[in-house]
Amino acid sequence: MSHDTEWPVPDFVQPRTREVPYAQLPFVAGVLLIVGFAAAGAPETLSKTGFLVGLTLTFAVTLAGLIVPWERHGYQWLVIVPLVDVLVVAFLRDGVRETLPAVSMLVVVPVLWLAYGFAWWALGLALVGAFFVGAFPLFQAGELPTEAIGWGSVLLLPITTAFIAITARVAANGLRAQQRRLVVVSRELREALLEATDRRATFEAVMETVDAGIELYNPRGEVVLSNAAARRLAVRTDSATGAYGRDASLVFDVDRTTLVALDDQIAARALRGDLVDKRVYWVGGHDDQSAIIASSGVVERENGFALGTVVVATDVTPLVEAIAVRDDFLATVSHELRTPLTSIIGYLDLIDAEELGITMEIDVIERNAQRLLSVIAHLLSATDGQPAIRRVDTDLGQILQSCLDTAVPRAQSAGVTLHARDGATVVAQVDPVAIEQVIDNLLTNAIKFSRSMGTVTLSVDTEGTDAVLRVTDDGIGLSQEDARQVFDRFFRARSSTELAIPGMGLGLAIVRAFVTAHSGTVELSSVLGEGTTVTVRLPLQAASALVRDL
Repeated sequence: MSHDTEWPVPDFVQPRTREVPYAQLPFVAGVLLIVGFAAAGAPETLSKTGFLVGLTLTFAVTLAGLIVPWERHGYQWLVIVPLVDVLVVAFLRDGVRETLPAVSMLVVVPVLWLAYGFAWWALGLALVGAFFVGAFPLFQAGELPTEAIGWGSVLLLPITTAFIAITARVAANGLRAQQRRLVVVSRELREALLEATDRRATFEAVMETVDAGIELYNPRGEVVLSNAAARRLAVRTDSATGAYGRDASLVFDVDRTTLVALDDQIAARALRGDLVDKRVYWVGGHDDQSAIIASSGVVERENGFALGTVVVATDVTPLVEAIAVRDDFLATVSHELRTPLTSIIGYLDLIDAEELGITMEIDVIERNAQRLLSVIAHLLSATDGQPAIRRVDTDLGQILQSCLDTAVPRAQSAGVTLHARDGATVVAQVDPVAIEQVIDNLLTNAIKFSRSMGTVTLSVDTEGTDAVLRVTDDGIGLSQEDARQVFDRFFRARSSTELAIPGMGLGLAIVRAFVTAHSGTVELSSVLGEGTTVTVRLPLQAASALVRDL
């Protein structure tokens, strides 16, 4: 993805033709300074041939450096300018070497330009030029020095200049390497900035699109991020700060009437580190309440450093209302159907089927009426919420055996063998009618989903302070996806639909409701094609009994 037109890469290396004024003007200034000193102290030197040639070359090469379009001919040709400057120094030195011998130091300017501004080969030219300036008087005189002092005066300047040129070249290479790295880093930073900008835009678009209210709190408890849905919820909660869950005065518990204390609201709990998972609240005034499901989580860096806490609240009012309408409909229909069915079954008992010769017909009618009444009872159980239970000391082994005896005919007709494992006598404080329905529903499911010649095994035992009931079959089993939903009301596994196994998807939902009412748990483990095991754990004693014992 290219964004060059939007985010141009900074050009740290300026076009090299721009070096002409910066590199040449100091040299020109030095020449003018020499002219001024010569005019003031030895004006006769201004008329010497070498001095005049030097001034002429300075003017010519400076003008050429400024007006010649070097980029058309190639930058390497610009090396002519500093090379001519070296010649200028040689001629100027020839003109004023008796009065201004320090003029030779002016050669440092073009030598530095050659060393810094061009390739390595230009460094060689710079060294040659420095030696040329030092040796130029020898060429004119036509004789070599005979003493060490003479050679020193000739070689000291070129050697010193050579050291300066090499140092400048090394420094130039280091600077250029840093410039290249800066360009690379700049490009990487630009790409990272673009990516971060794109991610932020995408994140903000998603945040504003989703229906869930999302807020992010920093470790100090300040809201650093909030979407439109969260702000709308803040209004519904009558929040003084405009942030959902902070100082909210219209947040109610699941009963829709009990106000939730500020310390128990999700934002306050999340900031304390007490993370919440799918907590249901009702928000808004009594005449206009909305149901929300709220969760929270910690936002961390890869090293575990906490950046803050995110709170997510989803408005589920339409879903809750739809469930309520469904349950009301089922309850109404079930009640309306149960009354006439009860009358039908009652009048069937008054008919003397044997005398009329219709015993078989009456049995069929009564059996199907009883079956329909059982279905209606299941529907009512599914819509009554958490059922009321009446605990008494109960022998779970006797209930299991009674359910087993009742299920034998169904198992035999399905070609399934029922087997009860021997266990210790288990007495628990439970509602025997409810637990009987639990075991009966589990047995019914196990038989329905077993293969012909299969086996269903039942067991009851104690583990710690719990009674444990297990029902195991070697039937068709469930997929992992179906196993996660089997306790939902009206859920039908794909295998039961494909195999046309009858049922309404209420059996396990009723099991969970009764087990939960006993403060117990129910777990299901299944492997598709191998079988299923359902484990029910019930406290041996009710919580109130435990408190009394303590």
